[in-house]
Amino acid sequence: MTSGPCRVSEEQVLAFVTGDLEQNANLALAEHLGECRGCRDQATEYTSLLGGLQSCSAEEAVHWHRFETPFGMMSVAATGTGLSRLSWRQPDPDTFVRELESRYPDRPAIHDAERLAQTEQQMCEYFAGERSLFELPVDLTRLTGFEQQVLEYVQTIPFGQVVPYAEVARQIGKPKAARAVGNALNHNPVAIVVPCHRVVRTDGSLGGYGGGVPYKRRLLAIEGGTGSLFSS
Repeated sequence: MTSGPCRVSEEQVLAFVTGDLEQNANLALAEHLGECRGCRDQATEYTSLLGGLQSCSAEEAVHWHRFETPFGMMSVAATGTGLSRLSWRQPDPDTFVRELESRYPDRPAIHDAERLAQTEQQMCEYFAGERSLFELPVDLTRLTGFEQQVLEYVQTIPFGQVVPYAEVARQIGKPKAARAVGNALNHNPVAIVVPCHRVVRTDGSLGGYGGGVPYKRRLLAIEGGTGSLFSS
């Protein structure tokens, strides 16, 4: 057993249990656990807790993952229904998890790279110019009925084309609701997959974008420019 005060933090023990440490740090902490009873007991407790969380059904838990993209680290989360959150604006995983806990106070948030492997693969293919259509179910159930209606239509806008806010309003049967359409797009929890960047002003200018207008411009560039106005 080690003598003197232990300098290993609870966060380090938890990272060891969840497999989030780099290889060298993982080996060093494994050796430490063999000598430090306090940390070993703590690891056992965390392992038991993690096992309980992972036994939750897919419907009960929110699964999250982070991966590198040209926009920086992309944070994604999914429920049993589908992809429910996508963000490249979160500075660290703790901030993203806190947001998930606030959004889903009734569900545990579990790191699960395997469950979100398809999301990562398709996002990387999109940024590489190898994918024009996402094949990922999305979960918009926490949005209002109007917001869902707007985003469901936005999902039908073809790759490389753009639609004015007013046209979206007309397509959903609310021709005077162009401003409300813009507000609904700002609440899109799964940007890019639900392509709100393809909605622009009637004069062809970009308009706003929740992730920042420079990102909207970059996304449209990936798709070959601003495209042509599309209407059905």
